[in-house]
Amino acid sequence: MRNPSSKAVWGAVLALAIWLPSPASAGPRQSAKLDKALQASSTSGESFDVIVRAKPGREASVKGKVGRHTSDVHVHDLIRAVSATLSAREIAELANDPDVDGVSLNADVSALASGPSGNPKKPSDGSDWSAQSSSNFASTVVADLKQALGLDNRFTGANTTVAIIDSGIATNIDFGTRILGQYVFWKGRQYYTLPYDNYGHGTHVAGLIGSSGATSNNKYAGIAPATKLLSLKVLDSKGTGKTSDVIDALEFAIANKTRFGINVINLSLGHPIYESAATDPLVQAVETAVRAGIVVVVAAGNYGFNPVTGQTGYAGIASPGNSPSAITVGAGVTNNTVTRTDDRLADYSSRGPTWYDGFAKPDILAPGQSLVSTDAVGSTLDLTYPGLVLKDGSAKFLRLSGSSMATGVVSGLIAVMLDANRAGAEQRWQDYQNLLKRNQRDPFPGAPLLTPNAVKALLEYSATPLHNANGVAYGVLEQGAGLVNGVGAVTLAYHIDTNRPAGQYWLMGAATPWNDFGGVMEPWSQTVIWGTALLRGTSVVDLRQAAWEDNIVWGTGAFAKVVSGMFSDDEDNIVWGTLALDEDNIVWGTSVPLSTVLMWSGNATLATNIVWGTATWAQNIVWGSSLVGYFNGQAIVWGTLADGEDNIVWGTLDEDNIVWGTLDDEDNIVWGTSQSRVSALALVGGSL
Repeated sequence: MRNPSSKAVWGAVLALAIWLPSPASAGPRQSAKLDKALQASSTSGESFDVIVRAKPGREASVKGKVGRHTSDVHVHDLIRAVSATLSAREIAELANDPDVDGVSLNADVSALASGPSGNPKKPSDGSDWSAQSSSNFASTVVADLKQALGLDNRFTGANTTVAIIDSGIATNIDFGTRILGQYVFWKGRQYYTLPYDNYGHGTHVAGLIGSSGATSNNKYAGIAPATKLLSLKVLDSKGTGKTSDVIDALEFAIANKTRFGINVINLSLGHPIYESAATDPLVQAVETAVRAGIVVVVAAGNYGFNPVTGQTGYAGIASPGNSPSAITVGAGVTNNTVTRTDDRLADYSSRGPTWYDGFAKPDILAPGQSLVSTDAVGSTLDLTYPGLVLKDGSAKFLRLSGSSMATGVVSGLIAVMLDANRAGAEQRWQDYQNLLKRNQRDPFPGAPLLTPNAVKALLEYSATPLHNANGVAYGVLEQGAGLVNGVGAVTLAYHIDTNRPAGQYWLMGAATPWNDFGGVMEPWSQTVIWGTALLRGTSVVDLRQAAWEDNIVWGTGAFAKVVSGMFSDDEDNIVWGTLALDEDNIVWGTSVPLSTVLMWSGNATLATNIVWGTATWAQNIVWGSSLVGYFNGQAIVWGTLADGEDNIVWGTLDEDNIVWGTLDDEDNIVWGTSQSRVSALALVGGSL
């Protein structure tokens, strides 16, 4: 494969082992249709909240079969599924039913705020990492987020609506009348309420997105201070909720997209990954929203270091951050300066790749450390952690950190980008009317919005790659394309003509690939992370690419090579690709099959595959021990390291006894074995 005397730099291998049970399988532990949480936790005396997915055309049948066991069956048309509480025996019966596509735990979701760097202590309720003394934040307050992103006040998001799926939004002068309403989704029920937030997390995120700054003299204004907000409440007073309720909220947002003018969905919440993205119900719902033309922004998670030892961890992306087409956001630290030379990756920010699939995530970083925003007075966070509350005159604000906050920043930036894109289209129309020298000008007919894929591409292409304190660049699996560059992304959005067809020039103005931050000219990444490869070339943004359309799942298409349990023929390049296991294909209901090769226009080309070195993997793997995503009390159970500098042993999976990714003699990959029949995909990836 390589010169065995050199250090292993071409990457560890992630083996996705799938057990193929016999039809006689009797228990929940013995079915590949169950996620790992159910496989490892089910016993005959227990009951579980589950989501049962039906095969296409078998929805009514599955609903009826679940209904035989309980009258409390909730239908999720969005993903062809129902949710219910069932016994282990009933789950086993359904897992062996040919009409059932799979059974997943209806997992608890939590708000993804975090404590500051270097302080892993978690509050007693286990839902949030926000219980920190104000002294921890004293020197790291970012007062002007717009300045950190290079933004001015020209565009405010006035023509956009952001739906925030969270703990609610408390009424506040800073939101004025821009809260379009609040809908609560709880235990399968939906109802309308006046805006309120009994936890405080959603209000903080909403402030980062769209606070007007009226109560702080613009000191704590949001990124898009005129955008409209729609609150879809799924989290309770402890900051927790159920996956099924988040799916209901996503379905509501899709159905009411036109009614409320929803352009962006913010999901600053998640749960550990228990299964492949192809079968994860929450990921399926997110992908459906993206196919509907809504930009979905999700938090990467705050599992970037071991809360006990402080060691850096990998593969800690939370669901639905493993959604290929969502914009998955990690947290950066600006150190309260405009210059980006001292900006860093927050140590708690989850790193990739995604568990099971090995997708390259996060997509982007944004400021997320010690951000001050709107306080929901009387909420759990407000009352429990007074050290996080700031007063400015009669107004109160809250200071939080985490990928939740970074996600809100990106959602606000996207609202501004969409506003700028519309303004650019209107200006080009007026220029055209002037060219015709008409006395009475035709009204602006409007223009198509930037697609979610296009927005993601512009954010990545214009991002600022960051370096650590030693000047070493962070890898793609740590920072994605880099820290969001507000001025660069908005400039691109303003000059792009969405009326142009695929393959034609749509960037109608000059875009220099660098920006001034604090007197330092910072170059753009000029890279888009497309699946497992890096897309480069000026044509990535100059021309409208077919890949940016709504019916394309991010990362699928060209150069997606499947290697089943073996190395590729290329000795020095182990290729990992998109899952292609018959009915498990990640097609997400689009008309484009995985085998389709996307043709890149102009000089846009897919470059080196994403590769990580064994030195990186000589750290802990977050979800890699015993049970993927299992929490032992308040601590995450982390992967185990074998003896030896380069040996890496990934977690054993209960009865299956699968040891993944052992490295022998530095270079040779010894594939994991199992007492069961397995089929494996070799997935390997690369650096920017």
